[in-house]
Amino acid sequence: MSGSIFAILSALSYAFNNIFLRRAVLRVSDATIGTLISVPMAVPFVIVVLVLTGQLGSIFEVSWQSYLWLSLAGILHYVIGRALYYNGVQLVGANVTGILWRVNAPVTVILGISLLGEPFSWQLATGVLLIVIGITVAGLNPQMFHSGKGPFSGIPPKAFVFAFGAGVSWGITPILIKIGLQGVGSPAAGVFISFLAATIVLSISLLRRGRRTGLAGMTGRTAGLFFGAGLCSCIANLMRYIALSLAPASVVSPLNSIAPIFLLALSYLFNRELEIFSKPVIVGVIAVVIGSILLV
Repeated sequence: MSGSIFAILSALSYAFNNIFLRRAVLRVSDATIGTLISVPMAVPFVIVVLVLTGQLGSIFEVSWQSYLWLSLAGILHYVIGRALYYNGVQLVGANVTGILWRVNAPVTVILGISLLGEPFSWQLATGVLLIVIGITVAGLNPQMFHSGKGPFSGIPPKAFVFAFGAGVSWGITPILIKIGLQGVGSPAAGVFISFLAATIVLSISLLRRGRRTGLAGMTGRTAGLFFGAGLCSCIANLMRYIALSLAPASVVSPLNSIAPIFLLALSYLFNRELEIFSKPVIVGVIAVVIGSILLV
């Protein structure tokens, strides 16, 4: 399969991740506490994948430069990026935050072209633009406009910092991964290194008593939902790393951005009572589909 197909499969897995996550965060006061389950569980998951595929030894055949780049990618994406995103959702909700963090696709395209020398074309530019527009339109909530002040009026400055910070973080990480994978024989080994680095950093956060208390007080059902989210995230990231090993980051990242379209359909099936569905979604879906076709 091509890198584009793996990128789309990654987006689908991310959508399932959000289905579980949406229900899980409603059951805890600190949404970021879920990372203490979803991120560390990826380490044994990827080890199993490496063993089953006979690639376990590839972990020890990685250059120190690749270890560095992939570790930085893991910390930036799974620790910093997620913390910023969760804080944004907690402050202003998922709709607004979900729109603002979509700066990740343009960031990746710009960096991929300028730093990695990835090819530029008007087809690529048009595809990225249509995906960004489509996702933005699909994510708009009609209730935002009832005051007549526009969609982003009254949003605290910190919300922009959190959401844009998450978008920039998630826009940079594909570049770091792309560089790191140049010295790695197996994409799964790259996933393992990134998740291991993030797990180590998150483990240090357990030194705070509040984090330990929050984790210990979680119900079994809530932990199960976070586990489901973590499993889907593991699969999504494995697909993403494989995609980045086969295709330019400037193609993989925008295709990953169609996850909200899959999420829209899955939310209608599983989380209909928790989400808002609006007419602009139709326009957004059409724009994203056309943009995705241009990128494949």
